[in-house]
This record gives sequence, C-alpha cells and structure tokens, in this order.
Amino acid sequence: MHTRKNKKTHSPLKPYRPPRYGVVLESAGWAVLAATWLLVLVSYERLPYIIPTHFNAAGQADTYGVKSAILMLPVISSVIFMVVTLVSFLPRMLSLKETLSPLEAGRKYGGIILLLVSTKLIMAAAFGYVAYRTIQQAKGDPAGLGGWFLPVFIALTLFPVIVFMTGWLRNRFKMNPET
Repeated sequence: MHTRKNKKTHSPLKPYRPPRYGVVLESAGWAVLAATWLLVLVSYERLPYIIPTHFNAAGQADTYGVKSAILMLPVISSVIFMVVTLVSFLPRMLSLKETLSPLEAGRKYGGIILLLVSTKLIMAAAFGYVAYRTIQQAKGDPAGLGGWFLPVFIALTLFPVIVFMTGWLRNRFKMNPET
C-alpha cells in the first residue's frame, strides 16, 4: 500500500491580470488622452490669439489668455495620467504577499489598480472636456463648461474611491467581525 506524504504544493504568485473591464477602462483612458491631444493640436492653428484660460465654479470663463495656454490642458492631463500609471506599479512593491494569502493579495491589488485606472480615465475625460469647451468658447460658443461640470466632476472623482473603500471595509469586517 502506497502512502502519500502530505506535501503542500506552493504555486508561485501569478502576476495580477486585470479583469476585462479593467482593460477596457485602461484602454479608454489612453484613447481619451490621445483624443485630447489630437483635438488640441488640430484646433490650435484656427484658435484666436486670446482664449478662455480659466472657468469659475458656474462653468463660465472668467480669465482669458494667449492661445498657447490651451497646450497646458493635454500636458497636465498627460502628466497626471503618467504619474498615476507609475503609482499603479507601487502596490507590487508593497508586502501584500507576505501579510495576506495570495488570493487576498490579488483582490487587494486588483482593487487598488482598478481605483487608479478609473481615476486616470475620469481625469483624462475631464481635461478633454475642458479642452473641447475651451475651443468651442474661443470659436464663439458662449456656453462655457456648464454649471453641472464641477459637481459631476467631483462626484465622478469620488465614486471610485467610495466603491473601493466600501468594498475594503466590507471585506475587512467579514474577516474580523469583532473590529
């Protein structure tokens, strides 16, 4: 009769693979960033010398400057996008693998990555919208950003954070009901 030794087989931690919707969000962020650059560069020559450079809380232009200022919108958007992309690699450097099971570490890491990817998409879309409305107003459309822009932007920015924190707290209380 053969006896089997109970050996625990340790499979190495697999690299995090985002779900499909994470890949879609990441791709959408890159597409929006590229579209913002394209919009600004294609429109630049046709812009008047003076354009709106700041909008108040009601979404109306309240400061004007030279048209080269519009180039700052895709530049700032790109810098934010790249910084958040670099930060998305930081969770891999955390000691999640040592303090959590591989499954728990994957879930935590996945949640952090989706939070960052969502943030990148929201920021890229907001800067793209501001660039679009700046160009439209410079061409004579008086609509501005719209009074809804600031509250919607704030809500969209907070939404992924609230979803992440809600999931994190729910999972934390499931693991440690006494806390």
